[in-house]
Amino acid sequence: MNIFIDKNAKTVPTNFSWQFGVGNDHAFQMHRTDVCGHVKLAHDELGFKYLRFHGIFDDDMLCVQRLSDYKPFRAVPHSKEIEEVNFLQAARVYDNVLSCGMKPFVELSFMPSALASGKKTGIRYLNNITRPKSLARWCEFVTAFLKFLLRRYGKEEVESWYFEVWNEPDLGIFFRGKQQDYFRLYETTARAVKKADENLRVGGPSSSACLWLTDFKAFCEKNNVPCDFLSTHHYPGDAFGNSFSMKDAFQMMRIAKNAAKDKIGLSSAMQNLFFRPEVYKTWRKGVLSELDERAKQQAGNKPLFMTEWNSMAVFASPVHDEKFAAAFIVKTVLDSAHLMDGYMFWCCSDIYEEQFMLGKPFHGGFGLVNNEGIPKPNFWAFKLLSKLYPQRLALSEQKGDVEYAAFTDGKNVQVLLYAQDMDYFKRDTHEVTISLNVPVRRVLAERIDDMHCNPKAEWQKLGSPDLLTREEVAAIKENTRLSEEELDFTTSEGRTNMHLALSTNDVVLLTLYA
Repeated sequence: MNIFIDKNAKTVPTNFSWQFGVGNDHAFQMHRTDVCGHVKLAHDELGFKYLRFHGIFDDDMLCVQRLSDYKPFRAVPHSKEIEEVNFLQAARVYDNVLSCGMKPFVELSFMPSALASGKKTGIRYLNNITRPKSLARWCEFVTAFLKFLLRRYGKEEVESWYFEVWNEPDLGIFFRGKQQDYFRLYETTARAVKKADENLRVGGPSSSACLWLTDFKAFCEKNNVPCDFLSTHHYPGDAFGNSFSMKDAFQMMRIAKNAAKDKIGLSSAMQNLFFRPEVYKTWRKGVLSELDERAKQQAGNKPLFMTEWNSMAVFASPVHDEKFAAAFIVKTVLDSAHLMDGYMFWCCSDIYEEQFMLGKPFHGGFGLVNNEGIPKPNFWAFKLLSKLYPQRLALSEQKGDVEYAAFTDGKNVQVLLYAQDMDYFKRDTHEVTISLNVPVRRVLAERIDDMHCNPKAEWQKLGSPDLLTREEVAAIKENTRLSEEELDFTTSEGRTNMHLALSTNDVVLLTLYA
C-alpha cells in the first residue's frame, strides 16, 4: 500500500471531543481509593474532563433511610414513615470526583427504595428500576438534592455540570416502564432541576443504540419541557439488551451446563457465554459512525452527547484487553467524534460490578485500566489521540485494510495508521510505504501491537496468575508503556519515504520532525 501525504493540504482543527468525559460503573465505587486513582490517571494522562456513573440515588448511597430498612424494626408500627434524607455519601463521591480533577456529569438515577413504586431491581448492586410512587415526592427529593449541591459546591461550579435523567430507560434491566412513562418521569425531573436553578443543564433520554431521540425531542418541543441536550449510547451490536433471542438462551444454557461439568471458573465461563467472534466479524466496519451520523441528523441543532460507547457491549470479552479495542477506538474517534459535543467512552476502570466483580487481572472488563491500575491497549489508544497536533490535514476519503490520518503543528507532521478489522482472528500483514512531500530530519514511531503496549501478554508470560504481586504489577506497567522508536527513512528530490508493516488491528503513530 502506498500513501502520499501533502503537507500543504488544507487543514481542519483536530477534534478532541472524546476528551469531554468518560464513564465509570456506579457512584458507590468512587469511595474506593484505587478507583479514584484510576480516574485521576485517566484525567491526568488522557485529558478527560467529566466523569459519569450510575446510581447516585441507589440505596447503598443512603440518600433516604427508613427505620424499617433495619430488619428488627420492620414490625414496629409506622417504621416506614420514620425516615431521613441525607446526601453525605453523595458529597463524599463528588468531593472525590473533583479531587481527581474531573467534573460530574450527573446521572439522576436510580430510585431510592423509600420513594419507589415497586421492588424490581436490575443488576448486581440491586438498583431499584421502578418509577416513583409519587412524582410530587420525587420532585421534592430531586430539588432538595440540587439545592444541596448548590450550597456545598457553589452556583458557578454546579452550573458547569450536566444533569442526565436516568440510564437506558428503553431497556428492561434499567427501567420498569414504557416510553411514555420515562417521558413523564423526565418531564417532572427536568422541571424540578430548573426549579432549583434555571441555569442547570438537563437532558436525556440516555437511551441505548441511539433509540428514542426523535420521539424524545418531539415530546420536549411539543410540551415545552426543558431539554438542554440529547444523550444516547451505542456499541457494535448493542449486545443482549437489543438482540437477545431464544436461540441465544438455549446456547447459554448449554454453555453453562458444560462449564459446570468441566469445572470452568467464572471468568472463563462468562467469556464462553458472551464472547461471539463469529458474529462480530459480520458487523460492518465503521458501524458506529453510521449510527452517529443518524443521531446527529435527529438531534439537529440540539447539543448531542454520546455518554457511552465501546468496542463491545459484552462483559468478559477478551477484545477489551487487547489491541483490537485500541484500533477500534482510533477509527471510531477519527470517524465520528466531530459529530458530538461530547463522546464519552465506557468505562475507566475494570473495578466494575454491574454483572460480576471479577478479580483476574485480565478478564475482558470494559475499563481502560485493569483491576491493578495497569493501562491496557485501549488506554494507550487514547494517549496517542491526546498527542495529536492541533490541525488535521484534509486527505481524500479512504477505504482499505489500512486507514490513516495526518496532522500538523505548522512545522512537523504526524501520520496515524490503523489496520482496524472486526474479525478477531484475522492476522493479515500489510506492507505500507509512506511518502511526504517535504524532507525531514527524524521519524519516531509509537506502536500498539502484539509486542508493544500489551500487558495481557506479559501477564500470560507469568503463567496467567489469578493475583499479581506488587512487583509484578510495577514490572508490567514499566514494560508496556507507550514508547518511541526511531524509524528508518530516506530523502530524495525533496521527499521523505518510509516503509513499515502493520498486522491486523495494529496502531502506529509516526511523528516526522522537519
